[in-house]
Amino acid sequence: MFQSGLHPYLAQLNAKWIARHPETAARALDRFAKAEQGSMLTLRWAAARVDAVERRAIYLEQALEEQRHAGLFSKRAAELRGQGETVAPVITDAEDLFARLGEIRFLAFLHRGERRAVVEFAYYRAAFERAGDRATAALFAEIVEEERNHQDYPLALITALSNDPKAAARAARFVTAWEAWRGFRRLGRFLAERCYNFCMWCLYPLLAPLCLWVRLVRPEPRGLVVTTEWQNRKSLEGKA
Repeated sequence: MFQSGLHPYLAQLNAKWIARHPETAARALDRFAKAEQGSMLTLRWAAARVDAVERRAIYLEQALEEQRHAGLFSKRAAELRGQGETVAPVITDAEDLFARLGEIRFLAFLHRGERRAVVEFAYYRAAFERAGDRATAALFAEIVEEERNHQDYPLALITALSNDPKAAARAARFVTAWEAWRGFRRLGRFLAERCYNFCMWCLYPLLAPLCLWVRLVRPEPRGLVVTTEWQNRKSLEGKA
């Protein structure tokens, strides 16, 4: 109930394409590293807002694992580029979803994201296995098992916090709609930015002839330019 019906097919097609080329695979691993690092920040912010020591420990434990995943992805991306085991700092952004959604819906978001990651990473593991890249396949196999553990506890926490067996379903529906709206807005910003850049690249060449014509009709003065106000002031001083 937390998963889009199209996601498995899209993930499978994407995995097959990315596993064919080392540079494409490295770029994909960089994206995964940034996503895992962003999850780590989100979980640390959640832990800072929780009063219960037990739940805080759960969030921090998962945050450490997400940070470890980010390092593993970044390291493997460097190896695919022939850079050895050099691990570049993973720079990413994140949202304080705990404050924005509340703990119940935040947990539903965690479950949805982890379940999606399990499906996607399983396809990547199989795709790299078929492509003969056993090292990357083993990396995904290791991470997908940990992600399976992450997808289970949020539902149990929702039931324990709400004492309502239907709370998880309600939170899931809300998070699904919220993610769809957020994705729509992000797509709108992306398209607006590309449209603006395209229009500017088209507009500047079209305005070039107009710019030349304006320079011919109204040439810019060269050298010292005396303003009319300054001339009038000097004239009044001379008469005085």
